[in-house]
Amino acid sequence: MSGDPRPLTCPVCQARFRGSALCSRCGADLTALMLLAAHAHALRHSARHLLRQGDCPAALSAIRLAQQLHATAEGNLLYQVCSAGV
Repeated sequence: MSGDPRPLTCPVCQARFRGSALCSRCGADLTALMLLAAHAHALRHSARHLLRQGDCPAALSAIRLAQQLHATAEGNLLYQVCSAGV
């Protein structure tokens, strides 16, 4: 399970997320979306670190969670690498 990479969008109007706490189109508060993206990024970072340490099962677990939160192309590649190591 690697997830389909797709851009984050405003849950209210579906405008593309532009890294701001407020949606540029409808003004919705996107703080939760920003936190989700940051958490997924941190999990991908952790997966890379765990992979370098040789802990492939833990790296795979971290990248799975990251991809569930916010799938990216980089995450898909990392998922494949971690899967191959397990």
